[in-house]
Amino acid sequence: MKISPGLAERWLDTEDSASHDERLERLRWMEDLMPDIDWLVFGSGPISKHLFEEARYCFAYGQFLASIVLGLSFIEISLAGAFYGMGRYDLQRAGAAELSKEALERGWITQTDFEAIERARRFRNPVTQFRRPGHDERVEARAFYERALPYEVVEGDARHVMETLFRLMIKIVPWATNKEPPIV
Repeated sequence: MKISPGLAERWLDTEDSASHDERLERLRWMEDLMPDIDWLVFGSGPISKHLFEEARYCFAYGQFLASIVLGLSFIEISLAGAFYGMGRYDLQRAGAAELSKEALERGWITQTDFEAIERARRFRNPVTQFRRPGHDERVEARAFYERALPYEVVEGDARHVMETLFRLMIKIVPWATNKEPPIV
C-alpha cells in the first residue's frame, strides 16, 4: 500500500502547529532550570552528550517516556564516569541505585539529591521492566490512585527526572558556572 503524496508533509505540519505552544512552554521551563554554564565537558564522552541532548529534545516534544529513560541514563552514566575517572573501576557497570549511594557517601550529592534519583528510578523502572497488570508501580495504577490521566502522570514523572538532571549537572559533570541552578 502506497501512502498518498503529501501525507507525510501534512502530518508534520499538523503536528508542528498543534503542539507548538506546549513545546515552547517546555523549552522555556528547561531554559529556566539550565545552570548558567560557561562551558561543559561531557565526561563520559559523546554518548553522555547525546543522552543529555536527546533527553531534552524528547521532553520538549512531549515524548515523556523517552525523556525519563534517557534522563536517568545520563545521570547514571555521568556518575559512573566520574567514579571511573577517580579510579573506582568497580563501579563502571553499577546501576543508579549503587552509584547514587556511593555519591551520597562521598558527599558529591545531598540526601535530597539522593532521594530525587531514587524517585526517578521508581518512575523509570516500570517503564523499562515488566510489572504485572494492576501492580501499584504501573502508570495506569498510579493514575487511578492520583485521579489523573496516565499521560499526566508520565509528564509529571518526566518533569521530575529533568529537574533532577539539571540540578545534578553542576555536581556530577565537569563545568564552569557563574551561579548555581535554582533549587527545585
